Amino acid sequence: MPALPVRDDGLIAKERYTSPGFFDLELERLWPRVWQIACREEQVGEIGDYCEYTIGTESVLVMRSGPDTVRAFFNACLHRGTRLARGCGHTETGTLTCPFHAWRYGLDGRLVEVVDAPEFGGLPEGLSLGEVRCERWGGFVFVNLDPGAEPLLDFLDPLPALLAPYRLDEMRLRSYQTTVLPANWKVVVDAFNEAYHVQGTHPQLLPWTDDVSIEYEQLGKHAHYGRLPSARRRLRPSPRLGLAEDEFDEGEVLAGLVAGLGGAFLKEERDLVDEVRAGPLPPDQNLLETYQARRRDLLASRGFDVSGLDADQMTSADDVYVFPNVVGPIYPGSAILFRVRPHGVDVNAALQDTWVLEWPRPDRPWRMPTPRWYPDWHDHDWGPITTQDYENMARVQEGMQSRGFRGLRLNPRQESNLLHMHQVIDEYLAD
Repeated sequence: MPALPVRDDGLIAKERYTSPGFFDLELERLWPRVWQIACREEQVGEIGDYCEYTIGTESVLVMRSGPDTVRAFFNACLHRGTRLARGCGHTETGTLTCPFHAWRYGLDGRLVEVVDAPEFGGLPEGLSLGEVRCERWGGFVFVNLDPGAEPLLDFLDPLPALLAPYRLDEMRLRSYQTTVLPANWKVVVDAFNEAYHVQGTHPQLLPWTDDVSIEYEQLGKHAHYGRLPSARRRLRPSPRLGLAEDEFDEGEVLAGLVAGLGGAFLKEERDLVDEVRAGPLPPDQNLLETYQARRRDLLASRGFDVSGLDADQMTSADDVYVFPNVVGPIYPGSAILFRVRPHGVDVNAALQDTWVLEWPRPDRPWRMPTPRWYPDWHDHDWGPITTQDYENMARVQEGMQSRGFRGLRLNPRQESNLLHMHQVIDEYLAD
């Protein structure tokens, strides 16, 4: 089918979210040619560790074959195409054995044993699993099915410079949850790539969220919103509430902010709110500045390197969108990232991985969390905010099927990141 490019007037055809034909076009021209996060490095931290990444009908195995060597291979035995492994695991023997006929492969992908090899009359020398481009940045392992793809850092530019102060490579997984959502993968990405929906979907956040001042910018293939020059410089509720300066308390706004982002703050950081509100404040600082300085000092005292972070980053997030399918807020010391991809070949379903990352405490041993799998998102308590988002996604996908809905009409500023995503997708589909 045609690629249905974004129209000059900004209208985005609904078929980009609902049509099996458009979905097939993405599987053919988009997903095989973009860099995608396959896993975290700590998931393949030891020699012999492997981790499977799936996209559409493809399965890729990321394997640690040396102290600083991580490689990726198509997950298909050269004999009959059997998938060699599923999920994440470890091989003590240094080889992967096909579960069907027991052909064995080394961690470098080489075929090292064929059962009853003489009966094949001689196999070609040097047979090896098909290798997949694999590069690393920020503690993430990326794969690209296109052997001629641009280098990863060129693809990511300028995100590595923007995110360098957060030292993502030093973070570790705190939790890892996966679920299936009843919506096209772009519907899911869209939900986390703008704050325009806060006033409609999350009104409980307005007393401590200045959603009107959030700014948006596009960065190469990627995007960003939140902590830009005019974002959260003051403690104030949303202007949508129409409150005068004497009708809200900055201490309550700060308490709501920290409580609402509780997963991004250590317990000690949350406790600081009460201490700062109890005062007195330093003569040259307001409440926000005092909390920012105290939080910065606390992180440093725990052994965390905060030298590259400024004061405003202590109480705000950099919400980033890594094209095509990773989005989420990054804070000093922690991050909540959503990796979204098609669920197999179903245009109306998406897999979402929720990764919570944090700087590990120097005084506590870090352990790999157990991945949690929820085939039905209703089977887990995601908290009120995420539940509201998930409920919206089902409504969006269902509503797009209506004969009365022609296409998306995006807010030119607050949904500019969504429009940009479609424009970048079009660059891949047009080639």
